[in-house]
Amino acid sequence: MPETPNTNPEVDAPLEEDILLDHNYDGIQEYDNPLPGWWKAIFWGSILYAVPYTIWYHYLEGNDVYSVYEADVAAQAERIAALPQDEANFAIGKSLFASTCAMCHAADGGGVANLGFNLCDDVYKSNVNDKDGLLAIIRDGVPGTAMLAQSSAFDESQLRSLSEYVASLYGTTPANPLPAVGEHKPNF
Repeated sequence: MPETPNTNPEVDAPLEEDILLDHNYDGIQEYDNPLPGWWKAIFWGSILYAVPYTIWYHYLEGNDVYSVYEADVAAQAERIAALPQDEANFAIGKSLFASTCAMCHAADGGGVANLGFNLCDDVYKSNVNDKDGLLAIIRDGVPGTAMLAQSSAFDESQLRSLSEYVASLYGTTPANPLPAVGEHKPNF
């Protein structure tokens, strides 16, 4: 007498959510497994969030890319205009630049060939993104170049005055500027 295979109705019975679909592709049938509830909630939540987001940022007064850019440009213009507010510090920075930096960067900041690059354009070789980055370059120098550290020559207030004067050269037109070398930094 042939043995009957052991069958366990609890194990062999299909689960309620495992529903076999009617279609058949090359002898393969598929189960219709629903997505998890948390996944559906995230999906529908993102769609519901997109509606007010679209209305706010595209049709109302949301912060679109253009208004953020205009605000950044206005803030940059204010920073540039506010640099020489303290005339005494500005004069100190100007005299330090004339005595220390002008021999490599020219008196008007236009640069001297093979010594110092143009400080008036928006292109910088070093990692200068703002006034503090400029201060760090002046203080620490650039290893492997003619730009020496000035921290031993000047105290911190003099270094700040010098960096503010150098930052004020940004956007000016020197008499004989050197060509641009480095990365474009328009928001300096």
